Amino acid sequence: MPEPNRRNVRKSGRKPTPDERHERIDDSPAGPLPASSTKRDGPGPSPGRGTRTGPRQSRPGRPTPHRRAYHLIVNQAAGNDPYLPLRLARKLERRQRRAGWDCHIHSARTWDEYTQAAARAVQHRPVAVVVFGGDGAVRIAAAQVARSRGLLGIIPCGRHNNIFRSLYGHTDPDEAMDIVRSHYQMRIDAGLANGKFFLGSLVTGLMPVLIDRLGPKKLPRLGLTWSKLAARSADDTMPQTATIKVDAYTFKAQPLILQVHLLSHFLSLQFAPVATPDDGRLVLIYDPDGARDVVVQYLKELRKNRYQYSDGIQIIRGRRMAISPAAGRVWLIDGDPVEFTGDELNIEALPQVLRVFSNVKEK
Repeated sequence: MPEPNRRNVRKSGRKPTPDERHERIDDSPAGPLPASSTKRDGPGPSPGRGTRTGPRQSRPGRPTPHRRAYHLIVNQAAGNDPYLPLRLARKLERRQRRAGWDCHIHSARTWDEYTQAAARAVQHRPVAVVVFGGDGAVRIAAAQVARSRGLLGIIPCGRHNNIFRSLYGHTDPDEAMDIVRSHYQMRIDAGLANGKFFLGSLVTGLMPVLIDRLGPKKLPRLGLTWSKLAARSADDTMPQTATIKVDAYTFKAQPLILQVHLLSHFLSLQFAPVATPDDGRLVLIYDPDGARDVVVQYLKELRKNRYQYSDGIQIIRGRRMAISPAAGRVWLIDGDPVEFTGDELNIEALPQVLRVFSNVKEK
């Protein structure tokens, strides 16, 4: 009787013996199967099409998200103390690691290094990007985070911290860390000025001259000092005729003060009390005639937080604005100088494009 083999067993209809099964596996044309295929540990379907059997591989140019990681970006040139931002970053890192989160610190000393660090942090798709710096550092990181639909945290380390002050009402770094650790979120608006991203304000006219006069000194505390500073700055500022368009309304003015706000504060003062972070509206502040005495009185009363907007200094809200001519003026975007070369400056609000931490739980 011939020795039973795979073909004879199949024709006879009987079940193969263990030796015959072993012989069938070893003598297969493709050779022995891998151990992971010959034996499965525990119940479950065998690996097949659509089943992931190995570690997840990231696509080219799209890294695997780290859902429990925070990336901290430190601007060491912020404020008057170069060691404060890094010291605060390490403090938040210790707190987050004790809570079970991973933290990665990116430190930079120049704007080029900082821009590259912000881009690297966003590429990792972390839970949040936390900025340790002033308004300029927040603006650069926010542009990257908004593009990737990420979450932004702010620890105020700059000189004025207008963005943080407008959103949260104070500039305490310890309370800012508590806001980051609370995990509450809200959405705020951003703006584009001829394609340049901003969060807080876009100013020209008297304010750049006033900031140059201030220099590295602290802001004045008395309203009388503000009025003297405004008077000297007004003498050095030449009013220029501007054509301004707010939505469908067009008019001309010759202002000393010309500012566009998304948030309320600039120079640590509440210039735009009607500005709301999430209503999709821009706020224009200007004086129609460029009257020196009106501007001096305006800054004096604004320091005391009791100015009432009227015919002297006017305020208008809109979704889109245009100012011409744009060239030949000194512009500050979130406190940093920027140059616009075109004849017309087009400004628009981007409603609720940026997620930030909130100190109040959303309903």
